[in-house]
Amino acid sequence: MTGPAEQPALPTATEDTPEVPGWAEKSVRDIFAALPVTDTRLDAIRDGYLDCLAGAGRTQDLDMEHDRCRLRAIAAIGENGLLPAVQVKDLDQRLAALEADITANL
Repeated sequence: MTGPAEQPALPTATEDTPEVPGWAEKSVRDIFAALPVTDTRLDAIRDGYLDCLAGAGRTQDLDMEHDRCRLRAIAAIGENGLLPAVQVKDLDQRLAALEADITANL
C-alpha cells in the first residue's frame, strides 16, 4: 500500500496551534488578579481575552487583532459595571502595553 495511512491525522507537539506565549498568559493572569474586584465574570472575560490573543494574527494585522481582543474585554467589563472608569482605563493601558511586548517578542 502506498500513500497515507487510512486513519485520522493526530496533532503532534511540533504542530502549530494557537496559543499565547507562557510569559504573556502569566502576565494577563497577574493583571486581572491585581484588580480590586473578585467576580467570576472577570475570570470569563480574562479567559476570553486569552483565547482571542491565542488566535490573533492568523488572518489580519497582529496589532489590529490585539486591539480587537482588548477592546472586546474592556467593553465587557464596562457593560457589566465591574470596575470604575478610572480602573478600566488603567486596565486598558496595561493590556495594551502587554500586547506591545508580545508583538516585540515575536
